Parts: sequence; C-alpha cells; structure tokens
Amino acid sequence: MRIEHLRLDRNRRTARLAAQFIWEDCAHPPCELYFETDAEFGDALSETADAFVAASLTPALWAGERRIAVDEEVCPDLLENLEIVRRLFQHWFNVGSGAARIEAAPRRRAVQRATPGRAAFFLSGGIDSLAALLANRSRVAAGHPLSITDAILVYGLEIEHDQPFGYVRDAMASIANEAGVTLIPVSSNVRALNPDWTFWYTAYMGPALCAVAHALGARIANATIGADYDVPNLAPHGSHPLVEPNFSSHAVRMRYHGLTMSRLDKVRLVASWPPGLAHLRVCNRPEIYEPGRLNCGECEKCVRTMLELLAAGARGWERIFLQHELSSERIERLYAPRKVQPFYAELIGPLADAGRPDLSAAVSRLLASARGETGLTGRLRKFDRERLNGSLVSLKRALTASPVN
Repeated sequence: MRIEHLRLDRNRRTARLAAQFIWEDCAHPPCELYFETDAEFGDALSETADAFVAASLTPALWAGERRIAVDEEVCPDLLENLEIVRRLFQHWFNVGSGAARIEAAPRRRAVQRATPGRAAFFLSGGIDSLAALLANRSRVAAGHPLSITDAILVYGLEIEHDQPFGYVRDAMASIANEAGVTLIPVSSNVRALNPDWTFWYTAYMGPALCAVAHALGARIANATIGADYDVPNLAPHGSHPLVEPNFSSHAVRMRYHGLTMSRLDKVRLVASWPPGLAHLRVCNRPEIYEPGRLNCGECEKCVRTMLELLAAGARGWERIFLQHELSSERIERLYAPRKVQPFYAELIGPLADAGRPDLSAAVSRLLASARGETGLTGRLRKFDRERLNGSLVSLKRALTASPVN
C-alpha cells in the first residue's frame, strides 16, 4: 500500500485533509481518504501523514499488504507505537504475518499547533462517551491540560446519511453546550479501506477514531476514547487499553477511559446528569432517528440500556425511546452475544432490588439460554464456569485436540 499526494484543501464552508491510497498486493481499487471539518476548525487539521498511517495499519494488515509506504515524514513516536499494535494484532488474530510494515522517514521536527494543545473526547451520545466526559468533569480541575475542552463528533463511521446525522449533531450540540465544550464535527471515509462490520469490531473501532484525532493534531494535544469494557471483561478486539494508547504520537496522546467502571457504574453516572440522559443515543438504527429521539427501543442494545436505566434508578428515561415497554417475554426473545453477556449478568440483582423480580428472572433465563446452560448438561456447564473456572471445558479440549506429530 502506498499513501501519496497528501493535501489540505479549504473553501468558505469546509476544510479537507486528503491523501491517495494505492493497494499493491490485493485487487482493491485506489481511493482517496479524507478528513473534513467545518471551515471554522480548518486550522485544527494537521498537514501530516500521521492520520493516514494510523488509518491504514489494520486494513493493510488484514489485506496482507506487505508494506505501508508513505512519501511524507511520520512522527517517530507514532511509528514505534504502531509497530507494537501491528505485532499485537498479529498475535491476537494470527493475521498478516510479516505484513503492513511501515516505510516512512521519521519526522525531524515537532508538529506546530495553531493553538495551545487542547483536550478532546469522542462524543457519540452513548454511555461510554458520556461517562468519560462526566468522569473528567468530576476528577480534573478546569484549566488543567487534561480538562476536556472539545468534543469530536464523527460522521461516516457508523452513520452514513445526512438527515439522521443532522439529528445526532443537534442532540450532541445540546450536550456540548451544557458541558461547556466546543463541538467539532468531522466527516471521514476511512471505512472505505475495509467496510466489513466484523472487521470494524475486531480491528478498527479504536484505530479509526485515533486517525481522526491525529487529523486534528494541530489543535488537539490529547484525545479520550471511552472504554467499552472494564478490566474483568477485557478481551482482544478493536478497542482495548493495549490498542488506542499505542496510537499516540509526540503531538497527540490517545487516552482510554473507563477501565475501572462497570457498564452499570457508567449508566448510573450518566443517569445523574439530566442533559446527558435527555440526549442519550445508544441505538445503531439511524433510519429510525427523529428530532429529539434517537433510540428505537426494540433492538438488543436499546432493550439492554432500558434495563440498565431501570436498574440504575434513572427517571424519565422512557421518553428517549420510541418504544419503551419492558416485559419478560421481550427480554427472553433477545439474542445476547457473548460480548454483552457481562452487561446482563450485573443487572440481575439490581433489577430485583428495583422491584422488578420478573425482569431479573427473565435476564437470568436469557443468560442461561445464551450460554447453553439449560438442562442437565447445561447445569454442569454452569457449575464448571462458576466453581471450576472452566477447568472441565479446558480438559475436554485438551483430550479431544488433534495430536501434534
């Protein structure tokens, strides 16, 4: 893969940082990647290759590209850190052995910022991002270099149509105004390098956001991404404390917040701040968005969030969902993939305490079904998980493994 012809274009309405990407070892067509923002934030765009190298690493690795060749200098800190990320993903997923080696000259001079470096966070309207903002407000004094001053809202990663993004932008502008931060809208097509959603979760959630932060490196000194899991539930995937921080450069430090907070801890924090709760956005169905209401109330994530808000003792949450009825039947019809099962597990006791033992029992049955822990064999599997730490499953795998010659 080659990254060429980097340029910064400006007009009266927008500023765009762009570069050409040319694949060398696979059949993907060339494409132009860009990061675009409103003209008033044009000075935030950093005319360096750092953002594009950050955006290219895991797509090139998954495609088996032998190299990432850049005709620009790149921050030496970033180059060193990305080599760690490259080896980490190769180790985790056994992908791209020897691939995606970066060929670029280390930058000799530090990037000059147009303004004193500012602290930013990525604002999606979800629980993780709002919890990161509120925790920063409660723990970091105003005026400290880590006190958040900017909120980055990205178009083109998960929302790809103008009208629903407009609804989201209006809601996030209200949150930013209440929090006293500057909302910076950015649009980017970095997902054009690999639009697959499985790849997004596995290897691109964090890297794509980090690339956006580097694109704003003339303004941003550090950028916070909200963690989706706490320490007990960490697993290799595209957003992880070993991933985002290793996308840091000398100019832009990537921070990862929320590792010591469970999902329910974060929900309780968000529920305590009415402006955040009023504009909460957890739903991934932009086609149903309407002004002032961004959650369908029917998908797994919406139903789970409603259960969390109920367990957290939140008030008035019903009005932010198009459909807000909760019943045992609805819960038991859900599909709970492994990655969200820890979030359900922590709701069982609090739902009972909140006066909804019916929902607590339904969550227990949902988890039992999702884990295959029904019937006699299932009860044995549950005993192994809870009391033996999975020893029986490990023993079975060892006994049935193919012999190595």
